[in-house]
Amino acid sequence: MQCILEISLKKIRSNWERINKYSNFRASAVVKANAYGFGLEEIALALNQSGCNFFYVAQIEEGIKLRNCLKSDKIKIGILEGMLHHPEEYKKHNLIPVINNLNQLNNFIKFIASSPLLRSILHIDTGMNRLGLDKKELDLALENISYISSVNFEFIMTHFSNSNVQNDNFNNIQYKKILKINSYFKNKRISLSNTGGILLDKKYILDQTRPGIGIYGYDANGKNIILNKKNLNFPAKLKAPILQIRFCKKGDKVSYGRTEILKRDSKLATIGIGYADGILKLLKNNISIVINGITCPVIGSITMDSLIIDITDIDNTNLKIGSYLELINEDLLINWHKSGLGVSIYELFTLISNRVIRQYI
Repeated sequence: MQCILEISLKKIRSNWERINKYSNFRASAVVKANAYGFGLEEIALALNQSGCNFFYVAQIEEGIKLRNCLKSDKIKIGILEGMLHHPEEYKKHNLIPVINNLNQLNNFIKFIASSPLLRSILHIDTGMNRLGLDKKELDLALENISYISSVNFEFIMTHFSNSNVQNDNFNNIQYKKILKINSYFKNKRISLSNTGGILLDKKYILDQTRPGIGIYGYDANGKNIILNKKNLNFPAKLKAPILQIRFCKKGDKVSYGRTEILKRDSKLATIGIGYADGILKLLKNNISIVINGITCPVIGSITMDSLIIDITDIDNTNLKIGSYLELINEDLLINWHKSGLGVSIYELFTLISNRVIRQYI
């Protein structure tokens, strides 16, 4: 029996619509990494129905896959890794490369000599030191501003490095930097804010926002997002079947390594989900499942295909082999995120493997 990730497209659409409204109707959608694990094509199609017409993915392969399901020329798809290879693929599939360094910029300018209508996004590094033209590269580009004046930049982009910290003044420093830099480009449109930036301050919205994790109702800190005094919704439930129920004696040892010693006579349930499905081994003994309001700890090692929970305190004859339990839902999400092991909400979502069936409602 396979695990199921039940996903409410209605809730996802509602979340994006509210973020878009809060963003002065300037929101795109970041759907990289299989839409954060929720399903690239299904999520993008749903968001497009809500009015989203600009999407970002990390890799060109994701962009081609997305273009195959969103064929309209009115829908724009940005590739965050930039134009690394095969520039003709960007033209063929109507994709927009994010230019991340001077070499990519030079190659793009050479390519558009024969394809002048191809657009791009210029990414400026304002302090994250990950991607984007650094100060030296930017200065070299600006020395010959006429050289790049022929480029049709859809946006000038930068990325906050610490937008999940409200009072970090570096966020404002980055904001001021990109405004100043943009003045050299005759004030193109600016794409600045990720989910965290949107929530920091309305002034950071500018011409386009790029919500990613926020589409699923939470911020980078694992906190439920509140917009205009109303919570966004977590749109999913992760369900796994009970494979076996057994009774064990006090002193019995459980799972690999025999390190978990039962402190009482116990009723245990083996659940058909493991690290091959995205439940990290390091979470053992640090997470639990709540059944009928009762906390059932995960005990012993998390194995490839299963984990074991203690259901001794559950007085429920409905728990039987083949029954599905909810491991993650809106109530349990923070319980997993705050396991104390530094597992981010991004990892919880994106690690859910393709072995888990995505079921859309």
